[in-house]
Amino acid sequence: MKFNWCNALKPAGVAALFLLSTTSFAGFRDDHFIAWVNLGGVDDQEITRKIDDFANGDRIDLVCNINWKNNDSILYVKTRPAGITDELVRKVFLKRDESSFLKLSNALRSFRDVDANVRHGLDGVVFYSGGRAPRMMSFTTGERRIKIRPIELKSSSETKDVEDAFCAVLPSIVRAP
Repeated sequence: MKFNWCNALKPAGVAALFLLSTTSFAGFRDDHFIAWVNLGGVDDQEITRKIDDFANGDRIDLVCNINWKNNDSILYVKTRPAGITDELVRKVFLKRDESSFLKLSNALRSFRDVDANVRHGLDGVVFYSGGRAPRMMSFTTGERRIKIRPIELKSSSETKDVEDAFCAVLPSIVRAP
């Protein structure tokens, strides 16, 4: 009986293809795609400036213990995704309206920015509310809860306090690898 290498390698080849195909989807994302919303008044825009400088500066990786700079993370400060209106933000963060959680998740998931290679939506939104009880909060796409920074912030807050609050409420990465 003659040995046939083709027949002998078929099971091994099928097994190798199976293993390679399953591992090709393995991995994880390390880049954050986040929207920023500040519904505070003119005085509260100083918080937005501090956050924008922080997200585009060199200290965010060290302060937040993440890989923001080297992984093309994006914080949308000047551009607000379509569908994320002031009213929707108020309903989610201030009124905790259950039906609005799904609307916000859908708006975040459907966001696209071809120029920045954002094809799978955003991970979440970080929200600052000034006024009598200023605070920083966040919402992660697909969840039904809000993270709240336990200390109150004001536009005159020290930069370190603002940065620490941002790191504390930073939404998790939820987009598929």
